[in-house]
Amino acid sequence: MATTPPRGRKPDGVVCDINLGNGRRAALVQAGADEPADAVLAKLGLAVGNRPVIVVCGGADDMPQPQLEIARGVLGPAVARAAQWTGAAVLDGGTAAGVMALIGAERAGHGSAMGVLLGVAPAGTVALPGEPKDGRAQLDGNHTHFVLADSDEWGGETPLLMALADALAGDAPVAIVLAGGGTVSRQEALEAVEHGWPLFVIEGTGGAADAIAGLWDRHREPRARLAARLLPARWRTAAPRPAAEIGDPQLRRIVTAGDVRLVGDRDPGQLARGLSWEIRGEATLKDAWVLFATYDRLAIALRRSFERFQASILLLGVLATLLALVHDVVGGVGLHWLVVAGPVVISVLIALANRRAAGRRWVLLRAAAESIKSEMYRYRTGSGIYAESAPSRPDGAGRQLLLTRQLEAVEATLMQTDVSGGPLTPYDGPLPPATHGAEAGDDGLSPLDAERYVDMRLADQLSYYRGKVADLDRRRGALQLLTILAGGVGTLLAAAGLEIWIGLTTALSGAALAHLGYLQVDNTIIAYNRSATQLAGLVREYRATQAAALSPAVLTDLVTRGEAVLSTELTGWVQQMTDAVKELAQQQAEARSKADGDPGQAGADPPP
Repeated sequence: MATTPPRGRKPDGVVCDINLGNGRRAALVQAGADEPADAVLAKLGLAVGNRPVIVVCGGADDMPQPQLEIARGVLGPAVARAAQWTGAAVLDGGTAAGVMALIGAERAGHGSAMGVLLGVAPAGTVALPGEPKDGRAQLDGNHTHFVLADSDEWGGETPLLMALADALAGDAPVAIVLAGGGTVSRQEALEAVEHGWPLFVIEGTGGAADAIAGLWDRHREPRARLAARLLPARWRTAAPRPAAEIGDPQLRRIVTAGDVRLVGDRDPGQLARGLSWEIRGEATLKDAWVLFATYDRLAIALRRSFERFQASILLLGVLATLLALVHDVVGGVGLHWLVVAGPVVISVLIALANRRAAGRRWVLLRAAAESIKSEMYRYRTGSGIYAESAPSRPDGAGRQLLLTRQLEAVEATLMQTDVSGGPLTPYDGPLPPATHGAEAGDDGLSPLDAERYVDMRLADQLSYYRGKVADLDRRRGALQLLTILAGGVGTLLAAAGLEIWIGLTTALSGAALAHLGYLQVDNTIIAYNRSATQLAGLVREYRATQAAALSPAVLTDLVTRGEAVLSTELTGWVQQMTDAVKELAQQQAEARSKADGDPGQAGADPPP
């Protein structure tokens, strides 16, 4: 490679080792007209193919300060983080202005951990080090490579930029990030659409980014109707406006054919995870996350439905008791029919709850989701059967095939339960889903070492247990207080000769105790405390032996013991909740039979 060039342009195709003036050097080549992208990359010493690529487009000198600050807070940190997670090369305009300078500054802060940062600019618009600027742009001092396109106009480099990204990636994915920008950035966004690459648009950065984001919201996202909360779910939104209304043909093409992802203006973690998810492989692990998110979302929805049904049944039981007592005192035809209707409504709710089997199904779905999560952590840490040297690996299967088999086993087991009788709508939200283990510091796909496993799995689960114990204890305290107060009020009523109203206090006390019973608060607190104690011990042990934590054997032992604690807690919780739901169903069947006036069938199963 040549030394720092003298003033004047080098002939096409000659590689220069330029001094950027800050103690850094970079390789630079001026591409010839119609020179293939792979030949240009070969001159720079960059391998062609099988490397994910992030292309950064957007505003330069004309980017207003408020929008530039938004880009500084989101774009730079997110791209740097995603590049470190995935080993991606980053391509941009290469000048010391706007978003390109932000990316360069991030690489200066992260050093070689960020990898290749290749700037592509028109040869006639930039000044090389040692040349007079003459109104031309300065190259950024933190890039590792530069390619100058055979053009004297901004935008003339766009075809070469996209060709270099395509060649550098080969069969690997490419993603484009847009912050601000003008006509040239709009053309680059259109190129991303034509290549089928996902386009991440940072809202609030002005220019082309906000134009695309606004049109995407208006013409691709469903619109909320007035008084949407009062309407059934299927009627709460209206179809977006037709894209034919978009006058600009480039913007219309981007909105109608693009894979556009809007990114909030305050969360670099969201963009980092989204970029990493798109440009990293690990198809089987991605499938595992989708399956986990599907079961997790359904479990949450069914749990809420189950708890609402049960709370409604208990509250209606208390209300029915109150109405019956008032009727005994006051009388009246209207109250008579309300008293008659109360048990009927309760009976209908019990029948609906039993038909939906929400209690059993949400417990089973939660167990399946947690089993998949545990398998993903074993996979990402390369422990157990996923270790490269695992002697127990069956028939020499690869890691992804083993994970596939484990997922199939979880699904097969789940399909033999009540879950198979309900809808299993696949998850279609952001990936990785916002859950424990997929927060801002994790893309859900990267391999985990011992330190990250302890922080993201054990310490995170420990925090969850402690938070849930505190929450459950508060709920238990409130319900126990209600029970005690109801008993005290009942005693006062008896002393006052108002025995008839004791039935109401008894109903309140019974409802509170029943609520505690089907939630299994006491048993859950005990199980969570035991698991939290064991996890805390594992974390302390790891911290005490951190010097040896890089050993694969230490990692395998840590993961095996950690997942065993969580698996034991999960198994016990599932059994407790299953027994509680079964007992609740039997009690409600008896109550329903009595309400129907047939006590002889008290122990029978509720009719379908």
